[in-house]
Amino acid sequence: MKQPLITPRLIVFAILFALAAFTFRLISSYGYFERTTEAPHIIDAHLMPGPPDRSFQDYSKRFFDSAYVRQAARHYNPNKYMHSYFILDLLFPFIYYCFFLALAGYWKGSTFYSVLRWAMVAVVLLDLAENTAFAYFLFHQEGNMHQFVAVFTTLKSVLFCLGMFAAAISFGVAGVNRLKK
Repeated sequence: MKQPLITPRLIVFAILFALAAFTFRLISSYGYFERTTEAPHIIDAHLMPGPPDRSFQDYSKRFFDSAYVRQAARHYNPNKYMHSYFILDLLFPFIYYCFFLALAGYWKGSTFYSVLRWAMVAVVLLDLAENTAFAYFLFHQEGNMHQFVAVFTTLKSVLFCLGMFAAAISFGVAGVNRLKK
C-alpha cells in the first residue's frame, strides 16, 4: 500500500520550512552582511543566476568561485553572522531534509525514494561542512579554506536544487497518480 499524499509530517515540515525561509529574510536586516557592488549577495545565493548573467557561460563562472567567497567574506560581520545566520543555517539542513522526504513520502520503499534520501543526506553533510568551513574562514581569512567553502557551496547548491525539484515533481506525480485511482 502506498503512503498517503499529505501527512501530518509533511504539514509540520512545510510549516517549518516556510518559517525558516521567513526567518532568513527577517535576519537579513540584522547586519551580518553588508551588500555592496563588490559583494551583492551572501555566499549561499551566489549560484542563483543574477541580472549580469547573460548566458550559461556567464552563469557557470559562479561554480566553485572561491574568489567570491574571499571577496564576500570581507563584507560579513563575523560576530553577528555567528549569532544569527549561522545558527539558523545549522538547523535548516535538517528541516529541508525532512520536508523534501515528506514531499516524496508517497514513494517510500521505492528505489527513487532511497536514492533521494541518500542524496539529501549528502546535501545535509555538504551544507554543514559549508557552514562550518565558512564560519572558520570568517575568523581566519588566511589560508585556503575559502576554496573548500566554494566546493561545498557549489556541490550543496546543485544537489539541493536537484533534490528540491525531484521531491516537488514526485509529489506532483503522486497527486496525478492518486487522481487516476
